[in-house]
Amino acid sequence: MSETLLTDESFGNGVQVKITKPEIQWIDTDERPSYHGWPTVANMGNDRLALVCSGEREAHVDPFGRVLLYESADGGRTWSKPRRLSSGPLDDRDAGIIVTPAGTWLVNYFTSLAFTYTGDRAGAQAHWIKVEDNINISMMRREHGFYMLRSTDQGKTWSDKYLVPVNNVHGPIVLSDGSLFFCGRGYNTTTPVCLSCHSDDIVCLRSTDDGVTWEEISRFHTGDFGEHNLRGWHELHSVETASGKIITQIRYTNGTWQMVSEDGGRTWKDLHKITAGFPSHLLKLRDGRLLMSYGYRMPPYGNRCRISTDDGQSWSDPIIISDDGWTIDLGYPSTAELADGTLVTVWYEVRHKRPSEENYPPKGRAWVRCARWGFEE
Repeated sequence: MSETLLTDESFGNGVQVKITKPEIQWIDTDERPSYHGWPTVANMGNDRLALVCSGEREAHVDPFGRVLLYESADGGRTWSKPRRLSSGPLDDRDAGIIVTPAGTWLVNYFTSLAFTYTGDRAGAQAHWIKVEDNINISMMRREHGFYMLRSTDQGKTWSDKYLVPVNNVHGPIVLSDGSLFFCGRGYNTTTPVCLSCHSDDIVCLRSTDDGVTWEEISRFHTGDFGEHNLRGWHELHSVETASGKIITQIRYTNGTWQMVSEDGGRTWKDLHKITAGFPSHLLKLRDGRLLMSYGYRMPPYGNRCRISTDDGQSWSDPIIISDDGWTIDLGYPSTAELADGTLVTVWYEVRHKRPSEENYPPKGRAWVRCARWGFEE
């Protein structure tokens, strides 16, 4: 599929949204200055924020990733030290989090073997050999996949991990009827021992038992919409609109595309590109408007949002949350709304530390950043 390269400014409906100046800070990590990536933030109730990410890492790809949980009781101004939620033998990546109507916290993530084809085993990554020597076929079959964790006591204790049939970076959503909807890439059942456990299928699931079990309601390829390539579509996220439609956005190459379902995710239509940024996180605000948050990996590197007032049929011009990134290794923003309308956006970012800037992560490491902002009256 040929495609003209368009910048983010090529999209939008001409509506410019004014916001307060974002208050941006770095979130302190664990004692070791490790690499943190791909965060998701959610309001778990009463403005208690929970943030999950992949941490304890050395780099963007390595065998040491673990799912970490941070919490904030003051609307994102300060954050707890991280708690480790996963302890698998592979690389745990891309964690999402939601709270269900029953008050259950659900965290999703996937495990990766991509580290096996990166790094220099005769040099800087020689210590990875010990990790890889402990991996065998049986372990890969047992540990490689998409996982979920449940907590029924507001994050104090967690269930053992259990397999789920799909993956996306920010997790399932809650529908207006109280059920859960999860749209993502399906599990690769044809070659389960491979570098990626993602298939080319896009699969939609529904849970009516608080995320314990999931029922498949649709499975399709993007090629079903015409001449759109079957491969390379990933990192989906969904939102239910005020009118009951489900909007799903999908990362593809250098942008984000969108499709819509009017029957609860059983059928989809109107797949089209909506922005040059990626990937997106979707949120229905308390006033019914939709907010999409996404990374922007062209100069100026940073993170942006857009607003829709018509159930996703059109989106405002970009709202710049940050534009001071140093490299393309940043983004994956997600946003939570507080009771007073304040918005808290989090993302990860590699920053090269300058001597005069003590709060920046060391060179080559990524930390999570947090912005508090809102709409001007």
